[in-house]
Amino acid sequence: MKRIRTWGGLVLFALAVGAVLFVPAAWVSSPKSDAGNIRITIPSNANGQSVAAILKEKGILTSTVGYRLYAFFDSSATHPKAGDYTVQPGMSYRTLARQFFFGPEREEIEVKIIEGWSLDDEASLVTGLDAAWETPLVSEWVADYPFLSSLSRKATLEGFLFPDTYRVWKDQLPQGLIKKQLDAFATRAFRLIEGAEKQGRTLNEVVTLASIVEKEVANPEDRKIVAGIFWNRLQSGMPLQSDATVNYVTHAGRTRPTIIDLAVESAYNTYAHRGLPPGPICNPGADALEAALNPAKTPYRYFLTDANGKTYFARTLEEHILNRKKAFGP
Repeated sequence: MKRIRTWGGLVLFALAVGAVLFVPAAWVSSPKSDAGNIRITIPSNANGQSVAAILKEKGILTSTVGYRLYAFFDSSATHPKAGDYTVQPGMSYRTLARQFFFGPEREEIEVKIIEGWSLDDEASLVTGLDAAWETPLVSEWVADYPFLSSLSRKATLEGFLFPDTYRVWKDQLPQGLIKKQLDAFATRAFRLIEGAEKQGRTLNEVVTLASIVEKEVANPEDRKIVAGIFWNRLQSGMPLQSDATVNYVTHAGRTRPTIIDLAVESAYNTYAHRGLPPGPICNPGADALEAALNPAKTPYRYFLTDANGKTYFARTLEEHILNRKKAFGP
């Protein structure tokens, strides 16, 4: 009998010690001020037992027993959501279980899309943020954005992703960013379509010209004149002869394309082919869109821009040749 009482006392003592250790760890414990952040990933189909094993492996817990025991008191510990989390040693079981139950934290980031960026530029930004990128096509978005309905379903969204600064959930890249850009374009679409139709043009023609103007000149007033020059060339049957469209094909980025550049075979080579190229060469901003929609009435037929961004205009080829010498020397 005495031995039974002794063992009983030891069991009660062990339970009391266990309770003293378990209760704070389960409900009261909190990280120390110098506790570092640790990133963990909860896989799909995880349960309380597998989560406990991950926490122990990452050094958050010294044993899996306490967390697994806590799961008997709180069912949220048995229903974690898959994802990435930031945790700290010393967090209570309750805090950990609730964090995993409600789901991974979402990181909101600020993304700046520069006026004149192409889809390739945006792809570089998105992949640099560790997100996958696939070139967005009209067919994937036209149902939600009717202004795209006049475009080929096989066309990309080049030209229609409005450049601006956006705040997006990182885990929603790139679709969340593309949606916000299309939403921003949609606010301007009706005015652009209405204005284009009054001029006997299409939305794609206006956006395509705007994308060329965006890449050719920076000054808003110069853009209106350059847009007028390009429309004049189109109406008179002259080739656009845009260096920007050639660069779109060669990716050379030269302000003065070489003879080899100018010989590239592409529908985007507006030296070799008359009329507008098949589609936009970048995503133009508000100024370029406005210039293409409301170009300046101008007698000029030629222009060029020097290395400092100054634009020279000319009525005749002879004047243009003189301007070239002023801008670049003999």
